[in-house]
Amino acid sequence: MKISSKSFWIAILCTMVLAFACVTINIYFPAEKVKSVAGDIVKDIRGGEKKEAPKGDKSSFLGEIYAALSPARAWAGDVTTVSNPTIRALKKKLKNNYLQMKPYYERGMVKEQNNGYVSVVTTRGLNLKQKRNLKSLISAENRYRKQLYAEVARALNIDPSQINKVAEIFAKEWQKSVR
Repeated sequence: MKISSKSFWIAILCTMVLAFACVTINIYFPAEKVKSVAGDIVKDIRGGEKKEAPKGDKSSFLGEIYAALSPARAWAGDVTTVSNPTIRALKKKLKNNYLQMKPYYERGMVKEQNNGYVSVVTTRGLNLKQKRNLKSLISAENRYRKQLYAEVARALNIDPSQINKVAEIFAKEWQKSVR
């Protein structure tokens, strides 16, 4: 059976098209960087001890060199750049909102969800005005958080389609802060 040259080249072309069409694109997601940023932001908003950058042994020359060239220190310096006027304004709003919501957290009426947002657990014992105020606080909190996650993703050059991952990482930090 003889194959014509035209059929041969069409087969080669189809094979090449299929080979190039099956390219997989991996999107890098900097989970550790987001976790560090989330921890710092939540501590700024909710209070708590600040993490200090690891320090080398200052008693020796080699310790100073290690401290200066340490990857942890270089990475921490990169993380601190995740701040801009929008993030600072959102942190201020979230802090003010948290101070108003704190009594509801203490009474178990508000819960941190695994998706990075807040929800009402119960309104038992509240009058109509208090229920309205609580729902308003929750709505504002979730709106600010959504803006914060988008802004952090933008600052870390994370694809907007990955904002839910950012929110889930923040969720763990929010949950730790109310235990």
